[in-house]
Amino acid sequence: MSASALSISLAAEEDASAIASLTTVAFAACDAAYPLIWGSAQEGTHDMIAEKGLFTPVQKEGRITFKAVDDASGKIVGFVTWIMPKEKVVVSQAGLGQKGIGLPDLPGVNMELWGEKVAGPRQFHDRDVDESKDMHLSFFFVHPDYQRRGIGSKLLEWGKQKGDELGAKIWLTSTPQARVAYEKNGWKVVEKHEIDLGKYGGEGSYIRFWMLRSPV
Repeated sequence: MSASALSISLAAEEDASAIASLTTVAFAACDAAYPLIWGSAQEGTHDMIAEKGLFTPVQKEGRITFKAVDDASGKIVGFVTWIMPKEKVVVSQAGLGQKGIGLPDLPGVNMELWGEKVAGPRQFHDRDVDESKDMHLSFFFVHPDYQRRGIGSKLLEWGKQKGDELGAKIWLTSTPQARVAYEKNGWKVVEKHEIDLGKYGGEGSYIRFWMLRSPV
């Protein structure tokens, strides 16, 4: 499938389950910490947490989610979520004002590693992001079976154009695998977050890059 065989559009509330499932599949494929955090949890736990905590509702004030759909199958094969400057963009959608849940204490989930995983990017965000002026790429996933087909670049187009239009910096957290693709689209590494997975019974390191794209 080529990038020309897909449609990019705003995600709808009925897409929540499919988007949550795609999040799980993508994390499982590219996140070295995923099996250590979620591997002992009941099947479907990550899907449930993602849908209820991250995508209920799918669209809300200041947060815009687009989906990429394979025109042939109708399958959602990618999505991106942009956090917009609070003073500049308001999205009017049903269900605004609802807040996602935090991660509760779940059986089989390694809460200690999860906490360390999110602490670095959260610290960088709190230090660097001016929420009244900056954008943040919150979620960005393409199904592993559909990668390297130009879908990611298509999904990034709207946000890059909007950032330039608003004169907004765009921040994101990247995997090592995605770093080069982001750099080709104008992002630069600001800082690196690294966790020794040996502390949690794993091997190697969990690495994320905190990256910035300045408006052009």
